[in-house]
Amino acid sequence: MADINGLTLEDFAFIRGVISGIEPTKAFERYYANRHFDANGDPYIPHGLSVNKLARDLENRLLQAAKASAHSDTTSAAETLAAPVPEDDAVESLKVQTHMDFTDWSESLPDGIYSENELPERYQEYLESLGDTASAPQIKVLTRAQAIERRVKAVNYLQTQLAQRPQGHQTVEIWFARSISRSLKKRGKETMADFVALVGSEGRHWYRNIRGLGPGRALRVEAWLDDHAETVGAIDRSGPQWQATPVLSTSLRPLQRVPEFQELLPVAGTALVAPGSELMQRRFGIAPLELLAVPMELDGRNGMFRTTTPNHLGARNDYEAIQSWLGTYLSAGKTRTLEAYRREVERFYMWCLLEVRTPLSSIALSHAQAYQAFLGRIPDRYIGDKRVTREHPDWRPFRGQLDPKSQNYALGVIEQLFTALHKNAYVTGNPFQSIRPNSAGAKLRTMDTTRTLHAGDLELVRERLEKLPGLQSKDLRTAALARRTRLILHLAVTTGLRLSEIASTNLSTLRRAIIDHAETDDWMITVIGKGSKPRDVPLNPMVLEAIRAHHEDWKALLPTMAHVRASAFDKAPPLIAALQAPVRSSSQAITDMTVLAHDNAALGRDGIARTLKTFFRQLASTIEDERQRARVSSFSTHWLRHTFAHEVLRANEGDEGLKLTQQLLGHVSISTTAEYMKQDESAKVMAAKKINPLGLG
Repeated sequence: MADINGLTLEDFAFIRGVISGIEPTKAFERYYANRHFDANGDPYIPHGLSVNKLARDLENRLLQAAKASAHSDTTSAAETLAAPVPEDDAVESLKVQTHMDFTDWSESLPDGIYSENELPERYQEYLESLGDTASAPQIKVLTRAQAIERRVKAVNYLQTQLAQRPQGHQTVEIWFARSISRSLKKRGKETMADFVALVGSEGRHWYRNIRGLGPGRALRVEAWLDDHAETVGAIDRSGPQWQATPVLSTSLRPLQRVPEFQELLPVAGTALVAPGSELMQRRFGIAPLELLAVPMELDGRNGMFRTTTPNHLGARNDYEAIQSWLGTYLSAGKTRTLEAYRREVERFYMWCLLEVRTPLSSIALSHAQAYQAFLGRIPDRYIGDKRVTREHPDWRPFRGQLDPKSQNYALGVIEQLFTALHKNAYVTGNPFQSIRPNSAGAKLRTMDTTRTLHAGDLELVRERLEKLPGLQSKDLRTAALARRTRLILHLAVTTGLRLSEIASTNLSTLRRAIIDHAETDDWMITVIGKGSKPRDVPLNPMVLEAIRAHHEDWKALLPTMAHVRASAFDKAPPLIAALQAPVRSSSQAITDMTVLAHDNAALGRDGIARTLKTFFRQLASTIEDERQRARVSSFSTHWLRHTFAHEVLRANEGDEGLKLTQQLLGHVSISTTAEYMKQDESAKVMAAKKINPLGLG
């Protein structure tokens, strides 16, 4: 790119990110990726000191430009941006607690009493009215957060007044380096509009005759043009010159199945042994919670910190107490929370029994500290590298060492367990309440909406989908699996459904969309989202056609005798179906006796996630650049959900787009949806500026 003197949208996004707390080097990589890149198309990131200096210089340039304006609103925004921000000397735990207390307080208010913008200020007034010195640190945290929010809003406003965007009538040398602009001019492409037209007419390999551009850099340029399609025009990708090349012949290694295991039992009256009828056997040692056999001397019925009175859990020992606590999440329908908490609890309980030989109800503060150290350096015998089912002897509770954030999360879950046991009169106290989290991982988890597939990524995915080897296979199951992979990607990126929603939604709620009180040719389905809240989501007719073709594949693979399974499938046809039995089964075919995640043969969350991960890893293996390969490998369902959100916002501007996105994604709070908007105020300001009925000069 050329050296641009004016302030661009990328400059404002970078400043906004730094103000919001993003590390400058990460903000540079995130917001300048499509403007500053090397010969391979990778983001060019200067030294950290240079990036820090860039942030300071940009803010100074922004302030100088704003103060020089004759508009009072612009100079006022500059004053807000220049105002000092209180120092960030609060520990992360206090920030987390402040956020939780604020959430509890706001949810206790009557609906509609305050606007979302008023809530933080009203909450601060509430804390000040308490007159409690303990509230002072929280007030300081809120004051800093509000100061940062005001600065971000000031940047948003100044962006609408000062940001320079590429225009179709501008000459190419304003935005592109000399070598590229000179090559374009030789081909008669003087303006940015000419350049966009060239890209559309030349097709996928438009860069081949432009000196200084390779495939990697060309994808970056395309992504940058797509980001500014409103001002330079959209690239026309409808012609045949944009079609993928013919399918390459290749082969996939067959799936290696994990063998089943069964206990061998003596046959009465003989010297022989035979497999027992029960596949899953309880055992002491490294085993999942449901298969863990606990010796009587360690079961906690006489634990050191057991209460002498009856407990509300009705538990006679530690195992029953754990099961009762986990059962509260199952009763509430919070299956994902249940699975996450069970994982942490079974790891801890296994450590109690194997490492310190102590009942859970005898755990003291010294044990809690020892477990914290254990999480920091997990022995190899607890770590597994095989993908096996939970009942398999090779199952292990960990897949690798935990980073500081994961360690803190694990300790937090165990603290919640002991808090519940204490409140329900099972133990006399909570030893984990005094454990201090690892400071390296004590950061708030926020939604990273930048985990989105840009135009270059989507093009790579499109090419890979067209080249899936299984699509050309003569084997029905192989071809059906490839078609299902393609369907999952299209479904996720056109609906924005969460992983769990794709797995649980079915076509029983399919209906025609109602527009102006009349049915249309469009389709809607009802999705049950977080908190068991239903929402209606449009279903692309072409995606629906692909789902029905996928259902035909499923029925063709189903044995003729599986009448019960077929009936359950027809009553609630899933969006994505399991096409083969789990790896622990003796046959690939799905029968009435096959144990699946859902009775209607819907593919479970793990199966959908594995399908996507396999696809993205195979896609990454075709990429030479190491950093881009790592990025593509990290793609997941939530990346596709974020991509959908950005596409909706791009197609629908302003508050209308924000509300539509909130409804389509199923966000409870519109502030969550607003995270996707990097300049959410700009559309409203620009729209208002166009209204001048009295001709004010």
